[in-house]
Amino acid sequence: MNTVEMPPTLPDLLRPGLDLVFVGINPGETSARHGHYYANPGNAFWRLLSGSPLVSRLVTPEDDLSLAHARPFRIGFTDVVKRVETDSTKITTAEVRASVEAFRARLATARPRAICFTGGRQFDDLYPKMRPRHGWGRQPLDLDGAEVWVIPSTSGRAAAYRGQIAAVLADLARSLGVRSAA
Repeated sequence: MNTVEMPPTLPDLLRPGLDLVFVGINPGETSARHGHYYANPGNAFWRLLSGSPLVSRLVTPEDDLSLAHARPFRIGFTDVVKRVETDSTKITTAEVRASVEAFRARLATARPRAICFTGGRQFDDLYPKMRPRHGWGRQPLDLDGAEVWVIPSTSGRAAAYRGQIAAVLADLARSLGVRSAA
C-alpha cells in the first residue's frame, strides 16, 4: 500500500504588519497534504475571497503564502488548534480552550489590524461569555488591538451561507479602507 505521509500541521502564515488574519478551527487533512490553507476543493474560501474587495485578482490555495507579502493589503492565515483533522467536530471545546494561549501568542507576533474567524464555532469556544455571538460580521470586542470579525464556515457543508459571507467580507474590506478589487 502506497501512503502519503501527512505533515504534522500547516505552518502559520503570520508576520508583522499584516492587515488581516483568517483563523480556522484546525487544518483539514487535504489542506495539510497540499501544504496550503483551505485547499479542499469543496471549500469555497478561495472563491469567496477572490470575489471580495480584499484581493484584486483570482486567488487559489497556492497563493496563501504570497498574500502575506502582497501590497497594498497583507493577509495571513492560522488555526486555533494546530492538530490536523478532517472532521472539525472531533476538535473538542476543551481542546480549543487549551489552545488559547498559544493561539494568542502566535497572533501577537503579527499584530494584525483585523482577525476574521472562518466559522462561528472557534469564536464561540474562545469567547463563551460573548454568547450569543453578535451575529456574523464585526464583533463588539478587539483582540490585542485587532478588530474581530466572524464569517460562517466556508466548508462545503455550509453552502447556504455564501451570500452572507460575501456581504461580511465586503463590510470587512470597507472597515479596513479597501475601496475595490479593481
